[in-house]
This record gives sequence, structure tokens and C-alpha cells, in this order.
Amino acid sequence: MDKDSQDVHQVLNELKNKFQEMRKLISSMPGISVSPEQQQQQLQSLREQVRTKNELLQKYKSLCMFEIPKE
Repeated sequence: MDKDSQDVHQVLNELKNKFQEMRKLISSMPGISVSPEQQQQQLQSLREQVRTKNELLQKYKSLCMFEIPKE
């Protein structure tokens, strides 16, 4: 295949356009501007919230406040 052929230039231009589109998509992704340290802090905070909510759920289940209808 000839390096200077029109087909090669067309394929390279298509590839270049795809890279530009991907760069735009990546830059518009939510959270892309957040540092890894901040992401770790957010993750730790969310894990703590899940743990707390699970504990509360178990507590309320053990209190038998919910009546389960018998059919």
C-alpha cells in the first residue's frame, strides 16, 4: 500500500476525527476534573453512608415495627 495514496489520507483523517470526538466526550464526562484523592474521599464518604443506612435498616427490622400480612 502506498503511503501517499488518497485512501491512506482518508483513513487517517477519519481516525483523527474519531480521536477529536473522543477527547470532547472525555472532557465532558462528569467528575473528570476531580482529583484521585477527592474521588477516594467521596468514595469513603459514600461507603460510610451505606454502612450507616444498613445499620439503621437492620435496627428497624429488629424492632418488628413492620407487620407482614399473612395470606
